Amino acid sequence: MAIVIEEEVNRISITKIITWLVVLLVIIIAIYYIFFAQPQIIEVAIPPTFQNINPLANVNLNPDEIASVLDKSLKAYVTVPQPGNAGRANPFLPF
Repeated sequence: MAIVIEEEVNRISITKIITWLVVLLVIIIAIYYIFFAQPQIIEVAIPPTFQNINPLANVNLNPDEIASVLDKSLKAYVTVPQPGNAGRANPFLPF
C-alpha cells in the first residue's frame, strides 16, 4: 500500500484580486485627498455694515487700573459655608 500525500493548491480567484485592488484604490484616493488635494478657496464679501477695527489696536490699557475697577464691581453671591456636625464620634456604634 502506498501513501499518497497531496498538497493543497492555493487558487487565486478573480474576486480576491478585484477586492484587494478596490481596497488599495480606496486607500490611495483617501491619502491623496487628505495630504495632497488643495481645498477650494471660498471668497466672502465683506458686509456693508462692517466697521474698521484698526483704532482698537492703538488703545493702551493699564492692567492695574482695570484690575481695580474689576475688583470693585465684583459681588459675592455665595456665602462661605459654616462648618457643621460631620457625623457621630464613632460611626460603628449601633443606634
